[in-house]
Parts: sequence; structure tokens; C-alpha cells
Amino acid sequence: MSAITNIERALEISPDANRRDAAGEQIKHFIRANRLQPGERLPTVRKMSEHFKISRDAVWRALRQLHKEEWLDLLPNRGYKVSAQLYKRILRSIRVKAVFSGESYIYFSGFRRLADALSRECRYSNIDLHIDLLPLSTMPEASVWEGCDLMLLDSDSSRSFLKTFEKFPVPVIGLDANYSGLYRANIVTDHHMGGRLAAEALLKTDARSVVVVYHAGSENNPRVSPRIEGFRHTWLAAGRAPDTLTVVPIEWSRSAFEISLNVQAYLDKNPARGSYFVTDGRLATSFLEILNYQKVAVPRDVSLIGYDGSQSGELTDPPLTTIQQDMDRIAHSAVHWVRQIASGHEEIGVLERVAPVMIKRGSF
Repeated sequence: MSAITNIERALEISPDANRRDAAGEQIKHFIRANRLQPGERLPTVRKMSEHFKISRDAVWRALRQLHKEEWLDLLPNRGYKVSAQLYKRILRSIRVKAVFSGESYIYFSGFRRLADALSRECRYSNIDLHIDLLPLSTMPEASVWEGCDLMLLDSDSSRSFLKTFEKFPVPVIGLDANYSGLYRANIVTDHHMGGRLAAEALLKTDARSVVVVYHAGSENNPRVSPRIEGFRHTWLAAGRAPDTLTVVPIEWSRSAFEISLNVQAYLDKNPARGSYFVTDGRLATSFLEILNYQKVAVPRDVSLIGYDGSQSGELTDPPLTTIQQDMDRIAHSAVHWVRQIASGHEEIGVLERVAPVMIKRGSF
């Protein structure tokens, strides 16, 4: 296979980009995806024009611009080659450490998905990524900063770090963590929007009553509370009466079996009716399990939407419809900020909210 056809990733080019800019992004993508080395010659203008399906003039103008940006060196009468300065200045490999909470594995299944997405993004961008696990029972030691130029922290790990370190010795990007002015950037899921998405989905089915379920004690959780409020606001704004919305706490436990027992106790006293929005993935799968046990047909008799469904949500009967964090988008944003910081961006406290996505399966 020729190098020109060995492109590993779909392009992300703004529809508003002009031809030269679009062509330039395609050529940059080609250089990254194929790991072209400094001094390596680019394909001919004719080949790039044919492959990218753009005019030769657009390719020529893009090449001249990339030469100005020091991505390319000019070969007299022979075209262009990858600049000798490219990996030193623009695509230089930096050492990034991502720290997630866990003993022998990352606790939160969503962050396991995020770790996979980060690994893909960093490989694509020639970034050296190392993933560490931080047991929640211990405080981080100063040695955790060794061997990294920049650190990414999940929300649980952030709390431990902020208790231990007054000042971070390297730039830090928070990943769905409590906002802190100590971070260079903080990337959070818009959980309020997640609640709105669930409410809008149920409203479209003309649902008349709904039960919002959460783990008791999580009312003030910075992720759970906005989900409930986002749902409530959207539901009531649509003209539904307040008495059509019930908010129910279910006792939390480390044991999935005990959670199921708590769900069963609730459903025994309050027979299933209408629709449910369950603000936690494991709690949602427990609801489906108990509804099946009680021979309640989902979604014919009741419908259910979960949140942050774990991978097991795909295996429930029926498969769990869920609002979940867009880990691919969060990883993409994280690597964007890694590049920005590596290139000298010094603004502190940037807060970026990423919209969640709804995964439609069989429970709704």
C-alpha cells in the first residue's frame, strides 16, 4: 500500500474552511497519520490532488503556507519535504502522565473508556503517554511528578492531589474534576445537559409521569445534582405538573447485590409505573434486573434511561439506554490542550464543558 492511501483517521475540517486551509489540514493529517520523518519527501502535487480530491492549485497554495509555518522545507525543483524542525518545534514528543484512581485497575468504567481514548489520541499525535493508578487510600507522593512534562488528573485523584500539593510543579489538566484555578485547563462533562437530554427524550414519547432515581447521599455530588436539576428544569418547563415528577433516593452500597436488594425493596412498595431516569449506571442496571425479576416488560410497560452506563449496560435485558460522557471528545480536547500548553499557552483556569451523548438501546 502506498503511503498516500495509508491514512488512519477521518479528517475533522470545518465546513467554513477555505480551500487552502482545508488542503493544509489534510496534508498535516497525512504527515501525522503516516509518521513522516524530518527530511522525508511528500508525494507529488498530482498524487495529493487526486487522493484528497482537491485542485492542484489548492495543493500548491497549501504547501506554500505550510512552508511559511515551518512544517515543510522546499526542495529546489523537486517539491517539498518534512521540515527538520517539525518534531522539535511543532510535533515534539512530550511526556504526559494520566493519573486515575484505582488499585490494580481504574475504578470508574467511564474513565477506563477515557484511558483508551487518550491512548489512541496520544499515539496519533506522537505524544508519549504513561498511565498511573492512584489508590484512594493513600496520598500521592512527590515522586509522582517525575518523568512527566504535563499531567492529566481524573476527578477522584484531583481531590487527593489538591489536599497534598499547594502548587503543581508541572502543568495539570483536570478531567471531569472539580474546577480549580490551579489547573491550566479543566475539561468537564455538562451534566446539566445530560439531565436535559434524558427529559427531552421522554417528553418526545409523551411520557406523563417520571421517577428520577439517585443514590442517597449524592444530592450534592457535582455530577449527580446537575443531572437531576437539568431533568427537573426541562420537564417542568415543558408544562408538566410538579406532581408528575418524583425524585427518589436509593441507599448506596459497595455491593451490587445489596443495591439490587434496595431497589427491590423500593419497587415492592412502589410498583413500577411510567418512566424512570436513573442517574447512575450501576443503579440503572440494578433497576433493569429487578424489573425483569418482577416480570415488568421494559420498555412496553415502563421505560428507563440510565446515566454513565458501564459496559455491562450493553449486556442487560433489554440493553440499557443511557446518557454517557463523551470520552472520545474529552480525550480529543485533552490532547488539544496538551498541544496548546506545549506550544507556550500560559492561560490558567480554562474551563471547557463537553456535551454528553445519548446511547439509544432497548430500555427506552
